[in-house]
Amino acid sequence: MLVFDFDGVLHDSRKRAWRCYQDARREMELWDLPDLAGPYDLPVVYQGVLSASLTRWIDFETAERFWKLHAQLTDQAAAEEPHGVIPELVGPLAELAAGPGYAVVTGSHGSTVCALLARDLPAEAMPRVLLSRDEQGSKADKLQFLRTWHGAKTYIGDTGSDVRHAHAAGLTAIAVSYGYANLEDLTAARPDQLLATPASLAAWCLAPARR
Repeated sequence: MLVFDFDGVLHDSRKRAWRCYQDARREMELWDLPDLAGPYDLPVVYQGVLSASLTRWIDFETAERFWKLHAQLTDQAAAEEPHGVIPELVGPLAELAAGPGYAVVTGSHGSTVCALLARDLPAEAMPRVLLSRDEQGSKADKLQFLRTWHGAKTYIGDTGSDVRHAHAAGLTAIAVSYGYANLEDLTAARPDQLLATPASLAAWCLAPARR
């Protein structure tokens, strides 16, 4: 079974994430955090482990509160998204669902992820397992669960943190460079493979050995 991160891998939420980052920064008056000019500045803050990445400017506890607020704001703004699944990945997900199934492990809220997936996928093409921020445990814990009980072998993510969680759970880590992190952050985490575009991920997913 393949396991996917959602934001930055299956769904392009960078504009929404940037707007909500700026909103959370203003709401909490965290002026020491970088003022990001646009979505393509997100790699400035998406480096390494998410909350720890902000300790260059604020303390860890404040960073935890910031990302919790950010998640709430992005969840509320999800209805404004013009798209659900990245178009190149709709077909591969449907084919995976018809075969071994696939799973999603994400830091977003489960209801938001389901609503966005359902814009482009019929019920039979939805993930067999969805584990979100609504369930307890770290991302590595959730990946370990999928490895033990569902035979998961690979996690596809878009940040260095995703790569490290995959390796901690004993999974192969595939990184995509079209998401939230920059190339330096991804390569420093040492993914087992790096894919540059949604089309390259689609082709990788549909290789016979992975269906």
